[in-house]
Amino acid sequence: MGGDINVPNAPDGATLRTMGGDILVQRAAGTVVAKTMGGNIEIDSLRGSANAGTMGGEIRVTVDATGPGHDIDLSSLGGDIVLTLPAKFDGKFDVSLEESDTGDEHQIISDFPLNIRESLRNRLFDGKRVVHTATGQSGSAVNRVHVSTIGGNITIRKK
Repeated sequence: MGGDINVPNAPDGATLRTMGGDILVQRAAGTVVAKTMGGNIEIDSLRGSANAGTMGGEIRVTVDATGPGHDIDLSSLGGDIVLTLPAKFDGKFDVSLEESDTGDEHQIISDFPLNIRESLRNRLFDGKRVVHTATGQSGSAVNRVHVSTIGGNITIRKK
């Protein structure tokens, strides 16, 4: 329920869930689903797709493959997200960063060309919040890349 998960190798993908621990996958192919309620998620070397979400931690994913079959969906409620992709990655990017009510400012930083916009979103119980959204594509855009966080930075790097 609340421990860490450490997977050295998931050649056919994996579904990993914990209520309060960190998730570390060192190498993976196929589809990795990683969900935690209060920890960090790290996928060091991915040659497939990822669906990762945390309610109170950071996410770091490094994709090591190009071509189709590398959809990425990352979300955090209260943490930074760092996604590292090959320089020739073919992706369609949809990125969203909502500021929290702490007063800290956050940003979207990308080595890939993204059109970044800022708007205000009405929240039901706590007023308006600044939302940064970014869209763009690289190459054939065959892979879908969705990244979202509340109260954290988003960094998308080329390697």
